[in-house]
Amino acid sequence: MNKLKTILFISIITFVIYACSKDEDAINNDSNVIIPTWFSPDGDGFKDSWKIEDPLSLIDKDQFSAKIYDTAHKLVFLTLDISKPWLGTKSDSTIACDTGSYYFAVQYRSWTGISRFRTGNVFLSRKKP
Repeated sequence: MNKLKTILFISIITFVIYACSKDEDAINNDSNVIIPTWFSPDGDGFKDSWKIEDPLSLIDKDQFSAKIYDTAHKLVFLTLDISKPWLGTKSDSTIACDTGSYYFAVQYRSWTGISRFRTGNVFLSRKKP
């Protein structure tokens, strides 16, 4: 019976050490850093801008970039500041982008040093449902 307790104890310790190792990082779970897939800058107060959400403060604020491209692969938005949202306008102007699908490329590093690069589409809607 003592051997069984020893094996169980060693197994639990091994599991805890593995689960808490440096290679395991909450930022590897992409659901902890939220990148919206649509927004509607129509002034109704609901999803009026596209902004990366980092509710657990996992991202190193000095190691962040977000780019938005149109369907012609032309850069329409760039920020190195995670707190700066895309308002659906062309780079640093008030010229509104058209309704449609845009491509995003977001690169960031966690506070533990793990780098991530995520891409995808975001839909900009100017029409009220």
